[in-house]
Amino acid sequence: MARIVLICWKPAEAAPKTAALRRAGHTVDVRAPQGAVALRAFRESPPDVFVIDLTRLPSQGRDAGLFLRQQKPTRLVPLVFAGGAPDKVTRAKETLPDAVSSTAWDVRSI
Repeated sequence: MARIVLICWKPAEAAPKTAALRRAGHTVDVRAPQGAVALRAFRESPPDVFVIDLTRLPSQGRDAGLFLRQQKPTRLVPLVFAGGAPDKVTRAKETLPDAVSSTAWDVRSI
């Protein structure tokens, strides 16, 4: 299936989400980025999809998506905003309208 990078700020919260994605057949790399430096690593080997958890720190998730869109190697990689309050998901979608979003963790949409 897909090679996914899950961007999540709370490692304990990432475990069940990662497990669900793996059960669906995806290869998952979990990252808790500490700014643009952590995201630059994806320039050399971009994944098939970035899944950005908006449950915690949604503004940083939105910023991570913007950074990924500004980098040539990751510009066309699909973004999925997952989880988060509906108003936060709406704001993220306003900033990055080409991203897919869901207020629930539904691995079928990835």
